[in-house]
Amino acid sequence: MTGRQEVIFDETAAKAARSTPLTGAFKAGYSAGSLADGIVAAGLGFFVLFYLTAVCGMSGTEAGLAKLIALLVDAVADPAIGLASDRLRSRQGRRLPFMIWSLLPFAIGFGLLFSIPASLTGMAQFIYVTCVLIVLRVSLSCFVLPLTAVGAEVTDDYRERATIVAFRLTFQNAGILLGVVIALGVFMAGPTGLLEHDNYVPYAWTSAAFMVIAGVVAIGAVRRVLPRLHGPERGQGGFFSGFGREMIELSRNRSFLVLFGTVLTYFLAYSAHISLLLHACRYFWRLDTQAIQFILLSGTLGPLLGAPISGFALRYIEKRTLSIAAFLTIALLLLWPPLLQLYGPFTFPPASAATMLFVNGVLVGTAIMIGGVGFQSMLADTADEHEFLFGVRREGLFFSGLTLAYKAASGFGGLIAGVALDLIQFPANIAASGPGITIPDAVLEKLALISGPLPAIFAALSPLFLLGYHVTRKKHGEIITALAQRNAEHAEVKA
Repeated sequence: MTGRQEVIFDETAAKAARSTPLTGAFKAGYSAGSLADGIVAAGLGFFVLFYLTAVCGMSGTEAGLAKLIALLVDAVADPAIGLASDRLRSRQGRRLPFMIWSLLPFAIGFGLLFSIPASLTGMAQFIYVTCVLIVLRVSLSCFVLPLTAVGAEVTDDYRERATIVAFRLTFQNAGILLGVVIALGVFMAGPTGLLEHDNYVPYAWTSAAFMVIAGVVAIGAVRRVLPRLHGPERGQGGFFSGFGREMIELSRNRSFLVLFGTVLTYFLAYSAHISLLLHACRYFWRLDTQAIQFILLSGTLGPLLGAPISGFALRYIEKRTLSIAAFLTIALLLLWPPLLQLYGPFTFPPASAATMLFVNGVLVGTAIMIGGVGFQSMLADTADEHEFLFGVRREGLFFSGLTLAYKAASGFGGLIAGVALDLIQFPANIAASGPGITIPDAVLEKLALISGPLPAIFAALSPLFLLGYHVTRKKHGEIITALAQRNAEHAEVKA
């Protein structure tokens, strides 16, 4: 965008502003955008596969394929969205216009996803679900990618970036908690609440309303810090002609490739696990709706421990080391409960199983928070390294590139979960069969294995990539110093 809408950014003033500590009010307001993201994550992570198969009658393969198609479309779109938000010129900066125009589409898309008309079946149902998921996913990316990029560029301070990530992840987990409470605590409560089609409609639209409110708060916070943010580079040429060049630059950044591989393997595991968690809780562990609610909420309580632990640990431990330890812990915590129940000296009755799974879920959430804070702040540091190596800032493209890995892995993880349900002959359309349906023990044993130990294997592989990450605290400080000297020299030349 050019002409009257273009803003001339003063990078020297912006850099001076970025050296000023951020307020807690900004961090909370900015992170409200992740609250909306968390509500979506709860719906798409915990409920959508169960809703599509057990309630709407889709096969696991069809539901998984619809999720995969939408995620692949979104994953392909993400780098373009990220680059566009890096290069946009407008009165409201690079990021804000994307957030403003995408908020309502993703909220409406979420409402429509859980409002599938009962008359839709077969191919019509599959097309409806796929199209709505595409709209939801792409519009959510247009909101979340610029929001995340703002967190990377609003400050140059190594430790404050970790604090921003901790705020954002805490609010994201609060959104997951809110989404679970709206679902299981309000609209789907009761013995058969999860199987009643009409319960999902008010759940979805109530969630959408909360998303809009949280998104508006985040937009207001970002607008207030526009003077701190980087402006788009000049003389970049056409968008499409530059897109290939930018992707080649990413492929030459070793640190980015390391983070890309980590995301790809970890989220393959995580998506498969949470897609099957509701099935496992209900039918393998034989828990009631209230107990399931506490299990799903347990992961959102972990960050209350993980945030302060990560803040303290990062004073003394490198981000890479902390993240590796956290990811290996997650793998162990996914592995042991079903194996103990299946092959241990005794089995847990439902009440004891609920307590054990709740405590284990809190520990998983704690480890996810610790690993996430270290990992996402590593990405912000890598953006500085990229500017040092190639002379341009690409926070949006960086986050969108990793989001491509996350979504592709999540799509395949969801497809693996859906196909696995069909392979073990887990029944579909349980709502039509009634809550008293009997599922063979052999099927339930296989359900336990595909929902826990199988994802744990992939989770254990993910931190191996981080062994190749070398942007330490000391090296990052040297990069920031070199960038400051380079910018000062450029300013002198212009003067």
